Amino acid sequence: MWRISLAVPKQSTGRMRIASHYFPLSVGNSWLYEIRPRPKFAAKTVKWTVTQRETIRGKTVFHLWPTPAQGDEPLSLSRVEAGIVEEGTERFLLKNPLLTGGRWTAKSLSLKKPGAVHTFDMVSVGKACSVGSHSFDDCAIVRETDEANNLASVTTYARGIGPVRYVYFKGLQSGEIETTLTIESWVLHD
Repeated sequence: MWRISLAVPKQSTGRMRIASHYFPLSVGNSWLYEIRPRPKFAAKTVKWTVTQRETIRGKTVFHLWPTPAQGDEPLSLSRVEAGIVEEGTERFLLKNPLLTGGRWTAKSLSLKKPGAVHTFDMVSVGKACSVGSHSFDDCAIVRETDEANNLASVTTYARGIGPVRYVYFKGLQSGEIETTLTIESWVLHD
């Protein structure tokens, strides 16, 4: 009598967490944020919309424009195997795999301090979060420090939604908040 047994790998109980799950890029996607500068100023809103998709140097690039306009160039992002990167730079907003405690860097393009380092720290990933009046089951929180411009920020991304909160601080070591953008609503397309 022969006995045959097959070894089947166990399924991971956790979900693979990759950048594109936390920043869905498709033409027509939009995110409306309430902007709160310092507490004594009235809140405003800004809407970021993916308006165009094109191929540049073999990569698919998505152009995001704010309304009202804030300059004359879009935020251009590519979804690549390594994560979500700002086109033409080494600046990854999210870098795969997304792991709590993960860290990555990019050289600054600032004229103030050429070659200074942007550091990105994955504060947490996979935990629930609340932002404004919304609750999300799975969020990724990234702290960015920009030595060249003496800036620090924390961005919260919700899985399947995108960036839901941006907090900008007055300086690298400051705990004082300069501006906060909080998600009010979003529209996503396939």
